[in-house]
Amino acid sequence: MKFWWAVESARLAAEKSAVEAVADNENWFELACWRFHKNMFCAEGLLIAHGHRYPIRLIYPDQYPEVPAWVEPQGEVRWSSHQYGTGTLCLELRPDNWDGRATGADVLRSAYNLLVIENPLGGGEDRAPSAHDIGELQAYDWGAFPVLIRAGCLARIKSGIAAGLNALRWLAHDDVWPIMIHDEEDRRAMQRPPDASIENWRSALPVYVSGNPPPPPGALDRAGLVQAAGFDPLTAAIVEVSVAAVVMFPSEGQVEIFHLTTEGGTFRRRVFVLPDEIGARSARAEEAMAKRVTIVGAGSVGSKIAETLLRSGVHHLTLVDGDVMLPGNLERHALDWRDVGFRKVHGLKRHLLHIVPGADIQVVDANLNWQRSSRTHAWQVEALAAAHVIVDATGDPATALFLAAVAEANGRVFVSVEVFEGGIGALIATCVSPRDPPFVEGRATFLAWCDTQGIKPPEAGPRRYEMLTTDGSPVIADDAAVTMTAGHAARTILDIVDGHPPPAEAAWLLLGYQKNWLFDGHGHTIRLNVGERGERAQAADVPEAIAFALELLKEGADEDSGGG
Repeated sequence: MKFWWAVESARLAAEKSAVEAVADNENWFELACWRFHKNMFCAEGLLIAHGHRYPIRLIYPDQYPEVPAWVEPQGEVRWSSHQYGTGTLCLELRPDNWDGRATGADVLRSAYNLLVIENPLGGGEDRAPSAHDIGELQAYDWGAFPVLIRAGCLARIKSGIAAGLNALRWLAHDDVWPIMIHDEEDRRAMQRPPDASIENWRSALPVYVSGNPPPPPGALDRAGLVQAAGFDPLTAAIVEVSVAAVVMFPSEGQVEIFHLTTEGGTFRRRVFVLPDEIGARSARAEEAMAKRVTIVGAGSVGSKIAETLLRSGVHHLTLVDGDVMLPGNLERHALDWRDVGFRKVHGLKRHLLHIVPGADIQVVDANLNWQRSSRTHAWQVEALAAAHVIVDATGDPATALFLAAVAEANGRVFVSVEVFEGGIGALIATCVSPRDPPFVEGRATFLAWCDTQGIKPPEAGPRRYEMLTTDGSPVIADDAAVTMTAGHAARTILDIVDGHPPPAEAAWLLLGYQKNWLFDGHGHTIRLNVGERGERAQAADVPEAIAFALELLKEGADEDSGGG
């Protein structure tokens, strides 16, 4: 967590002063107390409109002031159609138009204005005008027959220490149904076998192990197989009536495995013993593999960054995007027709879990600049701020600036990835806090540098990733441009999680794919130094404000624990 009230105590003192000034100088707000509510700093009091008293909380989320404060009733009550259920009021200051220079006092005034217009406790019928602009996407709601077994698992079976043996059978192609045998230790691995799934034609089969030598080659019926295995009477009875199962003879020599089919027969399977090298190709140290990366934007670039990171050993990912996968996305996206109609983050999560079933993939299926509850917005931003690296793959400058501010406030590394229009090249900008200047300053330096070259950055055409040539012909960024950019971005992110971020003089990397703009052609790389981080005057701590907040936090903890 950020603990804004501790790290920005001057802002805390200013907020406290502004709210208390409203209580002292206005007749529409009475301040009851300051406290912590569910670990969030808040003011409780009454808003007074048309003589009616509305008990409210002014909540400051942990990511304040990068995200807005909000007002909610102290109880579960619905006052307005401009309200999320019985909770947060939808006000003039919201996630989609929040300015960090606004204060909690401004949010209070906005709530008061809403209650004055609508007068809910007075039976008012007026409704405050709506600023909602909900788009369709935001409202969208809807050969051989091998047996595979890892060498370690087989060794544990032979030594009698394998626990929880199971087999996974799935449809691979036409009528080819591989089987993989695994135990509890296999299933504890990050790159474990997937779970059974009717949707994906995967089923689980019980495994029975015999201590006898394997039977000689030749056909065996169920009774003959049970006799050769030498099972005890109970196990023999179960095996004889099993719909489908696997019987193993793990001798010192050739391992024999029989598949008991659903038709009641037995089928001797070919066994492939796999080396225990799962994960060896990721090239990540355990410390790096434990780090989390947040990717905002699950489009063509973001989806391929996520897949490359996962395949490279980054198994803790947070994906943020509210967009829906449509047929027009298929040319450049990591997903395919199986995911059309779903939100991209959910399709991408399924796709990634098919690669690393034990991966920790969290999703936020909304765009951060959508209009929604401030509470929801605060939770979502807290989730992405928990990552070690925050990646902007939206191609939207406003979102990049917002994410960079969150990264800066939380001391995270920020990486912005942008494919230039027409696919002529790309920009990968890295901001390592506190080494590099903030992204907003770096971008200003980049734009000023472009001016000195006498040419503006590539401008967009009518469609995304498209630019127009001098004769008006469209040039579109194809999948190669997207994939190369995602690969370079993933390389940068992996170097960061490995503890080797790009040097300051190459933190902004311009990659050329065509002879256009400032690029000589494919492979032309420009390493742009956006300068050093200058000295910044830190606002002086206000110990009284911190002590005040800590006392409220202690009181809140006592209340939560049932203390007096």
